[in-house]
Amino acid sequence: MKRGRSRLLAGVLCLSLLQMQVALAAKDTVNVRAYVNDTCIIADEPFFLPAAPASPASPAAQNGDAQESAKFFPLLGLVIGKLAELFVNHEIQSKANQYKSGVARKDTRYAITEQTNLYRADLEPVPTLSINAKLGCMTIVAGNFKPEATDCTAAYIPKELAKDSMNLPQEKWRTIRTDDSIENQLRRANICIDGKARAVYEARFEFSSDGTAYRLKDAGYRIDTLLTTDKPAVTRNTLYTLKISTPGATDQQEVISSAWVDIGAVKAGSRSQGAAGKEVLWLRVPPLSVEARRNYEEKTKVHQEVIGEIQALQRAHTRNQRLLAGLDQRIAQAGKDLLPGLKQERTRIAVQDQSQSAELDARKAEYQDLPRSPLEFMPVTIEIGVTETESEKKSQVALAEIVGGNSDLVASAVGNAATGLLSKSASSGDLKTGSDPAELAGDLERARAGYYDALVADKSAIGDAEKDRTRHNLLASKEKYNDARRSLGLEQIQ
Repeated sequence: MKRGRSRLLAGVLCLSLLQMQVALAAKDTVNVRAYVNDTCIIADEPFFLPAAPASPASPAAQNGDAQESAKFFPLLGLVIGKLAELFVNHEIQSKANQYKSGVARKDTRYAITEQTNLYRADLEPVPTLSINAKLGCMTIVAGNFKPEATDCTAAYIPKELAKDSMNLPQEKWRTIRTDDSIENQLRRANICIDGKARAVYEARFEFSSDGTAYRLKDAGYRIDTLLTTDKPAVTRNTLYTLKISTPGATDQQEVISSAWVDIGAVKAGSRSQGAAGKEVLWLRVPPLSVEARRNYEEKTKVHQEVIGEIQALQRAHTRNQRLLAGLDQRIAQAGKDLLPGLKQERTRIAVQDQSQSAELDARKAEYQDLPRSPLEFMPVTIEIGVTETESEKKSQVALAEIVGGNSDLVASAVGNAATGLLSKSASSGDLKTGSDPAELAGDLERARAGYYDALVADKSAIGDAEKDRTRHNLLASKEKYNDARRSLGLEQIQ
């Protein structure tokens, strides 16, 4: 009898363990995905104007186009960024990398990591290197997703503006749509949720005026269920992090920047439209790597040469016009003894200006014939993580561990960062003791401009004395240009 009861108890225990394993497995199947767009998908969802009424005899009324037109006329005042690029994610160049389970934290859910190029070179109107696309907002979605091939945009019900609120202040506008769910809002970006979304977080990218620093600011969240527990009353301190890594010589990737948003204590049912006035640290924008800089210079070499001369010729034309205007004033006031010399100098500059203008037209035509499709450089992996801890102290420990020893904090923020990251000691890498790659790139552009100014002047020189002077200046400018190129690991010009 006792043996039978023991077997029954063992069976119940095994069944209970099996159910726990199934529950844990189900919890682990919740995916976290991140989307980077010009604007926030939820926080910046635009209102749409009500459809204009159509007469019963019109074709629009017959085929329902009048009702559908509401989907195509958003109130532009609420749309940040270009509509055509609203939901164009960064171009993916390879499949998602599988995150190594041995490295993953148990209290963190990771987004699928994708590889993209961090920098983009636009060749129209001139070669310009900048951060790839327009980083405006990062949206993190946790839940079960429908298959990749699913297209749910047609099911999106737009945020149509109620006619009786059109003349009210913007903060009092309201919608008349019947489905205001988070799942419906996500369909606008073709994010197709199977069932209910567990949580959605959004953070805006902010860049410094000079483009060398960035930070993430909380743009709001909706948490229906925590990711680490299904208990509704439990509170968790939540933060989400972004890591940018470059491929290393081994399987390990080199983290070149980490950003984070700490939203504090939340529980199931928490809602927020974004934290206002909360201080956020500035982080250095990852500079173009040496290899990527070499690749950029090699692929845009001809473009750089032609545009360098174009810009130098344009500057020369401006100087010539200024000189000619000054000579005209002097000629009008000059005496007979100075007049012939001034006129001769004016003729020389006018002839030189005409010659340079003809060369400028030829160079512009040459640039128009060059390929001008945008190019992308510096492949990186972007990883998103959502961490839920039992206390603020553990959250700080997790943040310090996730951020690690990265030195991408700007020097002015090191003191605050030390406090925020459990009084982390400022290493020498955190402090600015030498030139940044961005500064070196600026030195390169200035040296390049000086070199092409000297080159144009040398080509336009008339007479042995002037040619000797311009040639000496050209050699000095070339040496300075090569010094700037050498500092960035670029090959020398001949």
